Amino acid sequence: MKKKMAAALRCGTTIAAGALMLAAGLNLFLVPGKISSGGLSALGTVLLYLFRIPLSVTTLVFNAALFLLGYRFLGRSALIRTLLGVALLSLFLQLTAALPAYSGDLTVAALLGGLLTGCGVGITVRQNASTGGSDLAALLLHRFFPHLSIAALILIIDCTVVLLAALLFRSVTVACYSFLTLFVASRVTDSILTLGYTAKSVQIFSGENTAIAAMIMTRFRRGVTGLHSAGLYSGKPGLTLLCVVAPKELPLLIREVRRLDPGAFIVVSDVREVLGEGFPSRPE
Repeated sequence: MKKKMAAALRCGTTIAAGALMLAAGLNLFLVPGKISSGGLSALGTVLLYLFRIPLSVTTLVFNAALFLLGYRFLGRSALIRTLLGVALLSLFLQLTAALPAYSGDLTVAALLGGLLTGCGVGITVRQNASTGGSDLAALLLHRFFPHLSIAALILIIDCTVVLLAALLFRSVTVACYSFLTLFVASRVTDSILTLGYTAKSVQIFSGENTAIAAMIMTRFRRGVTGLHSAGLYSGKPGLTLLCVVAPKELPLLIREVRRLDPGAFIVVSDVREVLGEGFPSRPE
């Protein structure tokens, strides 16, 4: 029970930190410069000018639809965390509105706003939560398009909304700054979401497969897969070893392989995400 309460408190604190960063990025840098951050507010503004639909109505309808879909596809736990994120964001938007806003160069405002909002969204989504709007929509779409990262989906949604706003208001300058903000925010969000989940995939071609595999399993406590292969130049059959290790383990692994077989052929590639025994698990 104590562990569950500690985990829930840690999750809530992290979501609060993410909501605070997002609110600060909006109120201190983006809103004063009239830089759009995409999402439901920008889409609601477009519909207001096109069809005279009140912003409060569009926000209510879109959020209600997203929450209904969220309950269906994300589950009760994720929805509760999202409700917490939305509530905290509303609170922090009110609190940070009283702080002095940045009134300098718009490029700096776009960069710092993108940095803060990207951190806020990344920290929140990493807890399997959202603050509503495009990040909640991205969580839902990720179920249907798993080959696209959540950060990429957020960027696609927000860029579409900003493009519509730019076409409607005919403001190329604001649109450019908005796209700059969205790009920075997307990169920061993606970096935070993949933090701690990256790894290195190593393929080893050697005549000392048995010794190398035993070394990896005992020294590094990592699983090894043997793939039957054949060298087309030599025409000899062989066994290719495949394993996944943490980045910090890679130099030592290469040294140990070289010690067992100085002529081993090693191919190293980046792994964007790895889940399973020996690697961190995402929050449920």
